[in-house]
Amino acid sequence: MYLQKRNIVLFGETGSGKSSIINIIAQKQVAKTSNDAHGCTSTAQRYPVEISGQQFILVDTAGLYFGNADTVPVAKAEKQLKSLLRELMSSRPGGISLLVYCMHSTISPGALVKAYNKFYSEICQKKVPIVIVVTGLEKEAHMDSWWDTNRDKFEGLCLADHACVTALWEHPSFPDRITRHISESGDILRKLLLNNRADLAVDDSVVNKRWLKQLGGRIVKRR
Repeated sequence: MYLQKRNIVLFGETGSGKSSIINIIAQKQVAKTSNDAHGCTSTAQRYPVEISGQQFILVDTAGLYFGNADTVPVAKAEKQLKSLLRELMSSRPGGISLLVYCMHSTISPGALVKAYNKFYSEICQKKVPIVIVVTGLEKEAHMDSWWDTNRDKFEGLCLADHACVTALWEHPSFPDRITRHISESGDILRKLLLNNRADLAVDDSVVNKRWLKQLGGRIVKRR
């Protein structure tokens, strides 16, 4: 049995904040970001990070759907992601320790369902944990209230966990509430990875006990 490399693959819509999430987790600006919804990641990028003494590789991918002339075409982005997931799923030792689907709070959850079926069910065959990160919640009094309102839209999906955060980077001009949300988001995201990553390489005979109970389709609240 091989030890995981702890590859964490982030995927989701263009402009959902994947690169910003990586910077927040790393606590420094390692990934290039964009200030609009155009997206800035054209190919998979790998960023080694350390969280609580544990080593991870955060894999940033090109945005899916909602593309425009400044982004990777949808078909190409999907092809790249499928190729990446197949490569990691078949690697020994290695594999995928966790899938992180990123979506902005203003986007319909229908995009997640489409990506879930195409990449998680079809390519990964539900053999690794998957979590959802919802961004764009910096103006909310309580960021997790978004989940309380929308959780029924994700019924039937085997999500190991979720996080409601802001993908903004700290700035002196921000009011105290947003600055507090930024700080909270970093803690939430790092805890999300530590609590839900699989430690073992993907194998047909091994299903991580940490999320085995989710295979019945029940959604778990963020711890």
